[in-house]
Amino acid sequence: MEITDKKIQNEILILADKRPGTAAQAIGLAEEIGISYKIINLDYGFLSSLPNIFFSSSLLRLTNDSKKKILELEHLSSLVISAGRRSAPIALNLKKQSKNQTKIIQIMNPNLDFKKFDFVILPRHDEVSEEKFPNLITTIGALSRVDEKRLENELEKFPELKKITKTKIALLVGGSSNKTKFTTESAKKLAKISSDLAKKMNATLLILNSRRTDEELNKALKSSLSGDFQFFDWEEVKEKNPYFAILSAADFFVITGDSVSMISECCSTGKSVYIFDEAEISSAKHRLFHRELVGQNYARKLCGNLVLEDFLPKKLCETKRVAKLIK
Repeated sequence: MEITDKKIQNEILILADKRPGTAAQAIGLAEEIGISYKIINLDYGFLSSLPNIFFSSSLLRLTNDSKKKILELEHLSSLVISAGRRSAPIALNLKKQSKNQTKIIQIMNPNLDFKKFDFVILPRHDEVSEEKFPNLITTIGALSRVDEKRLENELEKFPELKKITKTKIALLVGGSSNKTKFTTESAKKLAKISSDLAKKMNATLLILNSRRTDEELNKALKSSLSGDFQFFDWEEVKEKNPYFAILSAADFFVITGDSVSMISECCSTGKSVYIFDEAEISSAKHRLFHRELVGQNYARKLCGNLVLEDFLPKKLCETKRVAKLIK
């Protein structure tokens, strides 16, 4: 790696990839820090699955096009925010190019020596000690881009949601991952519980799935829904996604326990959040996260509730807190 003499500009460079959850955390933090930012979208090649120990500060896991984006930057940024394991070596490469003048904020575990980074931000349920690493900041769940102004602006784009006068329950559905399994039986149960709640509360059910909700889960959900509901299929609405508009419009949230990012974002609205979790939907780490939220009155578990209550939850403000610590 050749050290360069490129000018350092006072700005934030965000290293983003195609996973919307990780990119949203980095963007949310940059916005809260308040310095102008730009985003480089990275694509990874066939080496992307290898552990970071093989890469250190190299660009080997990038595709040629993405490598070119990094090497041909007109200037370097004073601050880089990288989110996710795969972007960590790229951030270190930029720090090296700048002769260590660039500072790095790494969101999520880099699987590299924490001392190489200026800040590492991890959720508490990862159970890494802040006492062991002085540059570590732990959070309840994930950082988010949720603020009142953004939600209001997004709702303006979906006037049909504003026209609904009944109580609105948002049902947000994740899916299976490498470590968890969301079964069709659980999907049917969730749909029935949510439909029954909406009927008892004379409410409209607003359902939004995610990119991890496979076709079998979609079919199971749709077959068991009844009453007054609207289903927004992620594949069909991803170019004009009503997610933040639904966060703005909804009075209550029912969310599947597998999604740390969606739960964190909904808890950041200050509204009543109920977590649906059973069988293998969530991992052990997810459940540590759920317990912390419930224990501190940010959320409740969905446990055969007859109706949903506004239990006056605390509002999760982790992005703002972390930005203050960094500034």
